[in-house]
Amino acid sequence: MISHRTKRCIWFACVALGVVAFAAIFALTVQGPQESASLSGFFEQKLTPVETAAGGSIWMTIKATIRKVASHLFAVAGIRKWAHTAEFFALGLFVSLAALLYVPRSDSSPLKRRKRLNHRATVALAVCVACSLFDQTHKLFVLGRHFDVTDLLFDALGYGLALALVFIPAALLMAHRGKRGAHFG
Repeated sequence: MISHRTKRCIWFACVALGVVAFAAIFALTVQGPQESASLSGFFEQKLTPVETAAGGSIWMTIKATIRKVASHLFAVAGIRKWAHTAEFFALGLFVSLAALLYVPRSDSSPLKRRKRLNHRATVALAVCVACSLFDQTHKLFVLGRHFDVTDLLFDALGYGLALALVFIPAALLMAHRGKRGAHFG
């Protein structure tokens, strides 16, 4: 079992990393269109498929597979849209972990713990939605940038995946503990 002090330190680290992720999103939003296009071009070049000789190492096979997947994703939407998903996945992951780890010292009934888990997931979702809306609204004040509703969808995909990755296992673990406790109680 993790001590309360250790959990608190991890919580502070998650909050700090969430702030860093949001600061990075903010910094990327402040970029002008040329800088943004240049950065997108750099990553697109790194992620697009390159023909490799057969019989390469496992690492080369993994890289080739990642590049093929990226190529198919870029056919659906450009790299700039998928960058929103990656950025907000990182933000959503740290926000979700911070929300999950924020637990009062007192332990209470399983029903109250389940309600707290739902409340923490809702708070994490609200923080991510607010950050996404702030990001898009902030673009209105950056020369050459504009509010793009489709970016909100890619943001939601990113933080939605992060929330699911954090809260679904937590809920399953809580349900498993509840069943186990019922058998022994």
